[in-house]
Amino acid sequence: MSTLNEALQELDEIEKLQAHRKRTQGIDFYIPNPYQFKAHQSKAKTILFCGGNRIGKSTMGAVELSWHLTRKYPDWFPKERRFKKPIKAVIVVAKNGLIETVIEPKIKMYLPHNTIAHEKRVSQNYLSRITCVDGSTVDFLSNEMERTAFESADWDFYWGDEPQKKSRYYAIRRGLVDRGGLTVLTFTPLIEPWMKEELVDKADGVRIDAVVADIRDNKFDIKGNPILSEENILEFEKTLSEDERATRIHGRFFHLRGLVYTEFCDVHLVSETKDVKYQYPDPVIAVLDPHDRQPHHVIWAYVTREDDLYIHSELALHCTVDELAKAIKKVEAQNGYKVRKRLIDPNFGRTPLITTGRNFIQELYHSGLGGWMESDDAKEEGRLKVKEYLHFDRSQPISHTNRPKLYFYKDRVPLTIRSIRNHQYEEWIGIAQDERDPKETPKDKETHGADDCRYLCMSNPTHAGFKVHEYELAQAPY
Repeated sequence: MSTLNEALQELDEIEKLQAHRKRTQGIDFYIPNPYQFKAHQSKAKTILFCGGNRIGKSTMGAVELSWHLTRKYPDWFPKERRFKKPIKAVIVVAKNGLIETVIEPKIKMYLPHNTIAHEKRVSQNYLSRITCVDGSTVDFLSNEMERTAFESADWDFYWGDEPQKKSRYYAIRRGLVDRGGLTVLTFTPLIEPWMKEELVDKADGVRIDAVVADIRDNKFDIKGNPILSEENILEFEKTLSEDERATRIHGRFFHLRGLVYTEFCDVHLVSETKDVKYQYPDPVIAVLDPHDRQPHHVIWAYVTREDDLYIHSELALHCTVDELAKAIKKVEAQNGYKVRKRLIDPNFGRTPLITTGRNFIQELYHSGLGGWMESDDAKEEGRLKVKEYLHFDRSQPISHTNRPKLYFYKDRVPLTIRSIRNHQYEEWIGIAQDERDPKETPKDKETHGADDCRYLCMSNPTHAGFKVHEYELAQAPY
């Protein structure tokens, strides 16, 4: 009996010691979920970890900070993003109160307590600076502070938790220049829509990396240990409106809650490889959305023998008709395209020019580029057609019978991809639902690529449907 009691007492001491270590050395016990793991492994100097609620965003930021302060990195952490000496870090949050309620508890959960030499607090009692035993420092700022607080200093590491104000963000980025600093932004995209256009949409995986997670991506860590339960997620989901669900569950930017093409996702993006590559004689369709005050937008798509559409090239150019014709010919020559059909926006194609009296189609023919046909501009039907091409059952694996029919070359048509991603219904232009104006029209800035895709899909192209003589007959000026 005494031996059993001694064993139980020893076990109790071990559990107390382990609990103490977790409280004071939490970084040693951290196991990321798959999307946190992906973000940690990125080699980009700017990492965006964003998405729905409860995906471990603040945890990811606090752990990154702790690794940089201690320089005790896991073996799999990229060597390109490791610091080798004491650093100057800065954390920026939305409100002062979040430093006390969110950020400080997270840091204290993972940063070894024996790392901290001194804490400086302001009169409201929230942290303003942590000084570590090796001389590393962490400054705490919030969007409620004066802009001058973000200027003048320089830093090695910038962690922005939740959406950042644009002016503050660029002020901090200025402070990273001297030291070639790193940036990690962790946020749910409820506000600050500029972050999508200027950061998320520009992510290339090299300079900027964006890891976007759904709340259900945090159900298990990478070792299979449970984190969030489906039951609790569903309970939370039931409390949300459809608009908020898109952001808080799926991580979509709230200002884009009226998205047209919700079917669009990374499955529709391809890279130029030996398996996915344009090959003559696959027929090519050129689609043009011309403008007078904005750049003309052109896309080229080829049709495979399976009748899949691959948008392979794009051109955005603000120029004369003659310059446009020459630029189109150059793109087609460089890619070896056999263009079998040319489609143009009918609203602009037939508009006469004041200078010559000829319409746009005639002007293109006069510049040596004939064969343009007016596209079908049925907007609602066209949107449904694009949705049909984008559709596949996301609950099932991709297969020969469950896959999209429309794809985009991600490194070749970024403007078209951005247009499809951001295209909104007209009644959703306002900031909030109660600010909707049914008379408001979509901003032209984001529609050109999406319009070209609509014209393309409405032409119902099939590989077998192209005849040899079609292209020759299409050379008539109008």
